[in-house]
Amino acid sequence: MKNLFKYALVLSAATIFGGSVFAPAQAATVVGSLAFSNGTDDWFSEVDPGVGDTFDVEFNPFDLNFVTTQNGFFTPPFDGSPVQGVAASPAEFAYVSSSGSEFTYELTNDLVFDYDNGASVTWAAGTQFMGMFNGPDSVEFMLAEDQGLLAMVDGIGETGFKVIAETLQFSDTVALGGGTYNSQVDIGVHIPEPATLFGLGVVAAGLVTSRRQKNS
Repeated sequence: MKNLFKYALVLSAATIFGGSVFAPAQAATVVGSLAFSNGTDDWFSEVDPGVGDTFDVEFNPFDLNFVTTQNGFFTPPFDGSPVQGVAASPAEFAYVSSSGSEFTYELTNDLVFDYDNGASVTWAAGTQFMGMFNGPDSVEFMLAEDQGLLAMVDGIGETGFKVIAETLQFSDTVALGGGTYNSQVDIGVHIPEPATLFGLGVVAAGLVTSRRQKNS
């Protein structure tokens, strides 16, 4: 009976400490962001929204800037310096639909941005983008919302990570003689709640103590 009473006290203590003293952590915490931007070739004249229309964009990865990490948890690490010596990233977009002044196109191939440390960010074929003309000589696109497709990140050694947020937008203005783009991918990783770990540890210790006393 004494052992049972002691175990009950330990379990109660674990519940109290686990539920009240320690605040629960978020299920997914951002551990890193890959942000990059640069120019594209000229593609404004190819965009003519309507059934069967397609256009091609070559995203130039040279001299990428703002390749960053948050909290430094990426493996392999990124040092924030410009990326050099990687191939340009071609993409083809096909018309899907229009609504008012906006129109939707989707990727027909995987759009891959490679880093010189072996990591890569990919937007898969089928990813949709919303576009619109800004005056007579400019057009811009950005990722469509609520489409269920997120960028994929490869070549990073973290376990259990997932893409939790992303942006990719690109535009072409004839007057400026070329296009630009910018993007960011945020990565999150599941971290167990400290309260859960602490509570389980205390309960386990109580069970060991109870068993030792019973056997003595």
